[in-house]
Amino acid sequence: MKILTLSEKRKQIAEAKKRKKAKNPSQDQLVKLLECYQTGQYDDAEKLAVYITQEFPYHHFGWKVLGAILGQTSRISEAVNANQKSVELAPQDAEAHYNLGITLQELGRLDEAEASYTQAIAFKADYALAHNNLGATLQELGRFDEAEASYTQAIALKPGFAEPHYNLGITLQELERLDEAEASYTQAIALKPDYALAYNNLGVTLKDLGRLDEAEASYTQAIALKPDFAEAHSSLGVVLHMNGDIDSGLESLEKANNIDPDLQNNHIILAILKARKALGVAEFSADNINNLGYSSEQFPQPVILNRSIEAELISSLYKMKSIELSKFDNSSISDPRFGNGKCSRDFKLFKDDSPMIKSVAEDLTIIMRKVVKSDIYISESFFNIFGAGGGSTPHNHSGKIDADEYLNFGKQKYSLVYYLSVGDQNCMDPGILKLYDPSEDILPYEGMIAIFPADRKHSSIYGGKKDRVMIGVNFYSLTC
Repeated sequence: MKILTLSEKRKQIAEAKKRKKAKNPSQDQLVKLLECYQTGQYDDAEKLAVYITQEFPYHHFGWKVLGAILGQTSRISEAVNANQKSVELAPQDAEAHYNLGITLQELGRLDEAEASYTQAIAFKADYALAHNNLGATLQELGRFDEAEASYTQAIALKPGFAEPHYNLGITLQELERLDEAEASYTQAIALKPDYALAYNNLGVTLKDLGRLDEAEASYTQAIALKPDFAEAHSSLGVVLHMNGDIDSGLESLEKANNIDPDLQNNHIILAILKARKALGVAEFSADNINNLGYSSEQFPQPVILNRSIEAELISSLYKMKSIELSKFDNSSISDPRFGNGKCSRDFKLFKDDSPMIKSVAEDLTIIMRKVVKSDIYISESFFNIFGAGGGSTPHNHSGKIDADEYLNFGKQKYSLVYYLSVGDQNCMDPGILKLYDPSEDILPYEGMIAIFPADRKHSSIYGGKKDRVMIGVNFYSLTC
């Protein structure tokens, strides 16, 4: 327990006196506030909550409901502030800590969310919701064994609570304990028969277990419960394809695309499978797609090319929205980049409408097509700006769908890096592009382009005083 200084004690006493002297809202006002919130009348509830927090700033309930309203209306940063005020005024209120945890979790402040849920449980040990959300937070942090324990505790406290069974299924799936994951999803559905998410994830598990007909039935049920479930349409499309119904599979993938054009993996799957159909490739074993791409063994050395750099290109990147690399340290984002620097806020750089970005995107697209002798699909495009101490740990750019043994997309995926500024190379760590398996060190020069298979691990550490600027692209070959 923290020992307060004399000044802190005096301040605490003064605050307590203020709260004691302050008037409280009437019971009618509190009842009305709660009624408006619980019936979804958020505008009226917010007006009343704001009034109560202004007139009775030391009464925690107004802050508590205001935080819940702001959270429900997607104003998460504001909700955090209101929930923090509620916790400050009622530090032993388990629900206040729980509400704060929810908003912190949504902002990706996972360590703080974990602390809030843990505090809620400390004040209310049988708080099943808090145990469940703590499990979800631990899961996002990659601490799957601890997440499993939290979900198990939530289930023990509230056996009829479907959500922790579903969440436990996700964790077990991550741990590749597929039979147990199947049992958890099945139990979630038994408790909540209209649980579309559980039917979809059960389908994923059944597919991974090789039970394709059952997986198809599970995806179909998810869609029956939620017709606009884009992910389920996409997953159904893949399974139909696997079962040999190519046209129906493509139709389902198209439906997913129409429902959610931003469902990235679906775009990739649809583009590649349509290209394969056009080529007459029906079965997707490794032997059948060797002519569509190259593995690391077939592409042992990176292709090195050059493109002249426009001065305006570098300045335009500095003007674009970016995120500090340090933000990755305490977030749920798993990213190999670290240290001093920044990067684009998403992986859609080439979607930018500026003439300079369009020009470089067009040029690099032509280069990529020539190198792989194919039409291409660009899945990610981004920029990195590294300062002294910035870099990336060993990693590759293969994703989950690339590892799917049926789809076999991995052999068709490549990575490109384009160096706009190599910075100051007269230092201990000049920003060498280090490739693995086989090992190869490449010192970049300005304007250099390197293309290599996306499954090849690589890393870089930079220590110069001047910024190092580059553009990265991950792409798939589509035709031979």
